Amino acid sequence: MPQAPRLRSTGRHMRTTVMTSNRNKWIALLTACMLVIVVGFGGVLALRMRNNLHTQELNISNYKDGLENGALDILVIGSDTRKGNNGAYGDEDDRNSEARADVMMLLQISKDRKNVSVLSFPRDLMVNVPQCTDPESGTVYPAEENVQINESLSRGGAGCTVATISKLTGVNIDHFMLVDFNAVKELSKVVGGVQVCVDAPIDDEYSGLKLPAGTSTVEGEQALAFLRSRHGFSDGSDIGRIQAQQGFMSSLLRKVKSEGTLSNPGRLINIAEAITQNVTVDKNLGNISTLVGVGATLGGVDLSNVVFATVPTEPWSQDENRLQVSADAANVFQRLRDDKSLKEEKAPEAPATSAAPVQLDRTVPVSVYNATGLDGRSATIASVIEGLGYTNVTPGTSANPTNFTTVFYSTGYEAEAKEIAAKLNVTRVVATEEVQGVSVTIGTDFPSGEAMEKQEAAIAGNATGQTADQNKCQTAFAY
Repeated sequence: MPQAPRLRSTGRHMRTTVMTSNRNKWIALLTACMLVIVVGFGGVLALRMRNNLHTQELNISNYKDGLENGALDILVIGSDTRKGNNGAYGDEDDRNSEARADVMMLLQISKDRKNVSVLSFPRDLMVNVPQCTDPESGTVYPAEENVQINESLSRGGAGCTVATISKLTGVNIDHFMLVDFNAVKELSKVVGGVQVCVDAPIDDEYSGLKLPAGTSTVEGEQALAFLRSRHGFSDGSDIGRIQAQQGFMSSLLRKVKSEGTLSNPGRLINIAEAITQNVTVDKNLGNISTLVGVGATLGGVDLSNVVFATVPTEPWSQDENRLQVSADAANVFQRLRDDKSLKEEKAPEAPATSAAPVQLDRTVPVSVYNATGLDGRSATIASVIEGLGYTNVTPGTSANPTNFTTVFYSTGYEAEAKEIAAKLNVTRVVATEEVQGVSVTIGTDFPSGEAMEKQEAAIAGNATGQTADQNKCQTAFAY
């Protein structure tokens, strides 16, 4: 039975792990919750934001925003500042250093208020920064080419990051939200924790993230660790961290909608209290009526229409440890300028032609192998298959974990294999003479439940991402 080996990755940033570890202790949970607020409960939040909010200028550069298209564009920035209550997350040098923009997500709400697109920008993306002027000190920061995008925040404030991303994308940015990580622990507790999934155990000494394989609920310090870990996921790069953040935010949105948080004033007020003292917004967004208007129009956005994507990138030509936008990014930016969702709509399939019904042999031997490393998976899936009427199902355990769930079948049992695969939502169906009848290998991509999650939505411009209704299991770094 084929098995997929786990290989140790040599991620793009592994050579600079020690040098960058302190800088990576930042906030992303707040960016997730700001998204929840925007799409659901701006009105109630406004009651608490009246006295708590800090405001800054929206754009402090000599660059004028792109053309307006009727959509509402909000730049969500997660700051890595160690000042004030955040001082516990760094040494003396960290506490005295300028804040950087460690999380940057451009959130676009379509003109018809039916779609939300959230585009993430890696912190080590190299860009051209326009001239910016600090509104408090009057310091002028000249325009500069080939600057790491997260440094834009230290050039006078969030207004310079707004200008930088607006210049890069050509999108008119209406508002910004700047948050730090002080509220992360309390905020995650308020919502009762967030469910996350990883396909293998994680023990990341840099962020402190420790998780078993499978599904866990994280809150407090572990929620913060999940969101700031770059060495726990995928190849250890910032792209893997962004994917984990997107999965976390999707889970958070699903929980808020499913548990009735939007109709629970007490819960909303607690969330508002946890956030508002740790957020800075532009002066217009600080207007109560603006927040109420945004929240009032978006409570009904379907989760399948909330799309998370990452800017398409490639290694920077001058340093492979940095990134530059790839050619595919142009299409992504154009879709935002045109007020189009980043979810690529599939063309309608041609109607299937009728065929003679196939007689299925439900006495065929069906073997179910648990290759997840988790207890109980083969028994669960065997029960599902028996529910289809199969009478000769045998659960078992594979000696070697594998990443991908696959249905194998021998000659004469293709129809039975496809019926079982359809029930489990498995797309990998393979003919082989190494099995007798049908054999199901449950991989680490199927750690829980009776059917696999929805397949990844097509994202425009060859970008990677997911929709908020998808329950994805993150790939752990191969230690």
